Amino acid sequence: MNTEALLPGLNHTVRGSECAPEITEDYRETLNKLVLTHQNGVTHFLGGPLDLDDDKKVWLSPVGVDDGETYSYFQLIYVNTDPLELQDDPASVPASLLEVDEAGYKLTPHDHPGYTQLMNQFSGKMKQVLVRHCNSGMAYYPRAITPTLDKMTIDAHLDRVVSVLGIREPEVSITLSKPSDAEEIDLSANVLRATHARKYAFRGAEVHSYGLVLDDDPWKYYEVFTPHPVEDMPKEDVLLRVDSGCDIGQIFDDRGCDCREQLHTALSEIQDIGTGAVIHIPAQDGRGFGAATKMETEGMKRGIEVATNLGNAVPYDTITAAQVLLGDEFDIRTYSGAGRILSMLGIRSVFLQTDNRLKAEGLSEGGISVTRKPTNTTGVRGAENHIAAKHRHNDIYYGDED
Repeated sequence: MNTEALLPGLNHTVRGSECAPEITEDYRETLNKLVLTHQNGVTHFLGGPLDLDDDKKVWLSPVGVDDGETYSYFQLIYVNTDPLELQDDPASVPASLLEVDEAGYKLTPHDHPGYTQLMNQFSGKMKQVLVRHCNSGMAYYPRAITPTLDKMTIDAHLDRVVSVLGIREPEVSITLSKPSDAEEIDLSANVLRATHARKYAFRGAEVHSYGLVLDDDPWKYYEVFTPHPVEDMPKEDVLLRVDSGCDIGQIFDDRGCDCREQLHTALSEIQDIGTGAVIHIPAQDGRGFGAATKMETEGMKRGIEVATNLGNAVPYDTITAAQVLLGDEFDIRTYSGAGRILSMLGIRSVFLQTDNRLKAEGLSEGGISVTRKPTNTTGVRGAENHIAAKHRHNDIYYGDED
């Protein structure tokens, strides 16, 4: 099968970007193995399981839609079933739309009604499919999604998904309640030229959220979280986290992942001192390779290798799974876009909250003075093995302060 013809964008070079990662033949071949259906511009990737409380059975499959002019990214969330089980009769279970305010929902605490509302969708034994349009993120590199599509295009793409994949027409729309009613901010006075600016509640206070599109950047869309307007941010010694998007952890709260804890820990520390920022990069899911390969590694972590069929049912740790699937260059994330945002804000030095020396090096190469600060996450929901695996790979991925 010709992977380049199958998956649009694989020959695409990010316009004007000197830091765009190379698309290797190995990656093309890997993606090819993960495609379950490709028809009429709809590419349905097999996906993989989520690891949720009470051992709920939930499976997430990425879906890309390309109409020749625009591209969108959906997720099919299978509850108490999976795409292989439904392959012969995908319309045999009910389907519902799941609408999520992504930036706001990633800030939702566990005791918020919106969090309970989502977890309740996964309770019980009923089989169903939830269909979610993603405003940002990435199914596979380099098809980063920005929140710029109009509703008419999104609806047309949804119709394609329903028609091509044969799932039941969604009759119910589930809109998750937000941490607060997002308050739009007047952009006219802001230093950061953002696509939108909102305020959300977080830990009894406010978080300002700014969306920014960098068209010539590999990851394209950035979200900046800060406890105050960006124009009030100091220019030196700013407490900063550069945060990669992770839908399974930050939205669905997968217990084998510490990404939600890292985001909340960083924002909490920033709130406590009253200043700082998180630069969130939704498209860097799967260490930059996207959700299609990310979900396969999630299965490999649990001893499930449906698509790649590598013949080893022993669970891998998170780094080993990525290496086996993608090779030694299993992380293609770059950080020059985050550096550009800091430069736009006039910030010259940061205390960077990260355990990843590559983030510090990436910002330093952009002229930002960086002092690295550990994240101090603990894996309180069961991600201890995930954290330990990352730190066992110091020689490849992590490093000490010196």
